[in-house]
Amino acid sequence: MAWRRLTLRSRLTAAFALVFGAMLLAYALAVYLLIRDRFAAELDHRLDQELEIAERSIARDAGGRLAWRRVHGPEHEEDQRGEGQRLRNVSWLDVWRADGTLALRRQDAATDSGETPVLPLDTAWTGLRSLELPGEVHLRLLQRRVSLEGEMLLMRAALREDDFARGLVVVLWVMAGGLPLALLAAAAGAYWLAGRGLAPIHRMAEEAEAIHAGRLDARLPVANPFDEPGRLAVAFNALLARLEAAFGELGRFTADASHELRTPLTVIRSVGEVGLREPHSEAEYRNIIGTMLEEVDRLTLLTTMLLELTRAEGRRTATKRESIDLRELIRDAAGFLGVLAEEGRVRIDLDLPDAPVPVSGDWTMLRQAVINLLDNAIKHSPPDAVVAIACRTHAGLAEITVADQGPGIPAEHLPHVFDRFYRVDAARGRQDGDRRGGFGLGLAIARWAVEAHGGRIAAESNPGQGSVFRIALPRERTLSHPEGTTP
Repeated sequence: MAWRRLTLRSRLTAAFALVFGAMLLAYALAVYLLIRDRFAAELDHRLDQELEIAERSIARDAGGRLAWRRVHGPEHEEDQRGEGQRLRNVSWLDVWRADGTLALRRQDAATDSGETPVLPLDTAWTGLRSLELPGEVHLRLLQRRVSLEGEMLLMRAALREDDFARGLVVVLWVMAGGLPLALLAAAAGAYWLAGRGLAPIHRMAEEAEAIHAGRLDARLPVANPFDEPGRLAVAFNALLARLEAAFGELGRFTADASHELRTPLTVIRSVGEVGLREPHSEAEYRNIIGTMLEEVDRLTLLTTMLLELTRAEGRRTATKRESIDLRELIRDAAGFLGVLAEEGRVRIDLDLPDAPVPVSGDWTMLRQAVINLLDNAIKHSPPDAVVAIACRTHAGLAEITVADQGPGIPAEHLPHVFDRFYRVDAARGRQDGDRRGGFGLGLAIARWAVEAHGGRIAAESNPGQGSVFRIALPRERTLSHPEGTTP
């Protein structure tokens, strides 16, 4: 919980410091092991050289005994001094005969103190080993058999490991002192870099805090749209654009709904005032009440359509899935609007295939979409016109086409005909109370119903030549008749 309460900058700094510290520790350990192996290899190399120098420095004297050779002459003096100096670097060096007797020894040549103890001879092994002697004396011992002037000898050389150990201690102290400082420097750098990296986010937060419902047109600054803060700002600006559009649409929706509600309310109030102003006959009162009831029905229909559309856009309407034959659905919708078509002297012409056209969806929702398209076509068709509705299948889709012979829709209005409360003739039904104008919600509900089934709806029109509305739905392979319907 304490970790979550830290700021992102602090968490990034801590994480970087931990990772960097682990890397430094691993690197320091690798360097320490490398130095230790290097020191050990150097020590072994020195011992090997000491034995080679000693082997060249041994000769037999006049009595046939082994002795350290001394070469006279100015040309050999420099080599002699170099070899003698190198021999004095060993703690001790001895040569043993095959019978186990000591032939030669140089002990503590550097100091001639004899402080380094000499180990007893062990003829069972040859090679290198490290030894720890009493008094905290650490030796590196090399033992080798050599043949010198026809005699097999055993040579030993030992070096103290004190200098080697002191060097490792110095390395450890340097690492122990340097690692915390490097870690602190890395943490400080990480804190600064995290602050620089998060600075655009802090600026975006300050800008976002100043945005409210009245400033939805404001946008966050985008310094670099390709890095993470820039992509975040672009996404947030897109969200603001959608919110601005949604608020604007909500405002228009409220204004349009208020306008639609005001007209019938005004009619009811005016008719009521006329009825109360002076006495009327029974027939006149019946006419007044009938007019008021018609407006109430209009209000009820409007509120019902608004409620359906609001629930639909809020995804609160349950969508049932059942197999539907579009031919049956179209016949049902055409029969439902048959009376309205007769009143307008409009004929509905059905062009349906012989084979079933199966789709999967909600019967009620798709039926309402087709009814709304037919209702729109009938209302905008002149007397004695024909509204043609056809059904076809192609490319895995089922298509419903509704064509009328009305005045058509101008090209600039086509992209908006499915918007809520949108009407090509803005004055129709708003000022004169014409019922044929509707509310401008039928096509919006039809679009919602079709898109809820994964389909598409579109409008085509040429002014003066009528309009064509097309619904395309995914086709289902199998078909079973829905409950409550008959083929």
